[in-house]
Amino acid sequence: MLSSSGPEYAVSEGLAPLLAFAQAIVTHEHRSRAREIAPSATVEWCDPKRALVRVQTAADTDALLDTPDWQVTGLGRFEEYGLPFFLAGEPAFWYAPDEELTPAEVVCHTLVLDSGSRRVSYAMLLIEALDIDQETLTDTATWYDLEPTVTAMYQALQGRVKDSDELPVALPSESEFMALKEQYGVA
Repeated sequence: MLSSSGPEYAVSEGLAPLLAFAQAIVTHEHRSRAREIAPSATVEWCDPKRALVRVQTAADTDALLDTPDWQVTGLGRFEEYGLPFFLAGEPAFWYAPDEELTPAEVVCHTLVLDSGSRRVSYAMLLIEALDIDQETLTDTATWYDLEPTVTAMYQALQGRVKDSDELPVALPSESEFMALKEQYGVA
């Protein structure tokens, strides 16, 4: 059932279809749960107990805001940390019964939803504003397959990125990021 995969183990290739089927079932369960409350909901990421969803209408946003176990996440959550951003659409929601969102999860959700340069800039801003520990964020990023992205972001924040480096994500220029920090008063 398991085979070597570098220093760790992975599910053997013969079980990949079964694993894909199990993931489809989990996604279907979360989509069904979300759409009972918010018909426009789409699942962006999930595991057996938790889900990250987007909605398309204000009515669906209001419905999820009024439902226990659903929390605003991504850019919609930044205001809680003193970084209010204008959202072009509805906020994303996190379903995780009896769990409080951590800033590291908010960073990861922001990147799962969109890993373009602008969102990466905002995620880096939250890291700086809250002084999120690299090890904590990297551990959280493992769940979302974002470790290379988080590593690149910390390299940029520490000034260790060269123009010749190939990176897994589009980072803002130093001047763009400094202007963003100044705009939001992040030291």
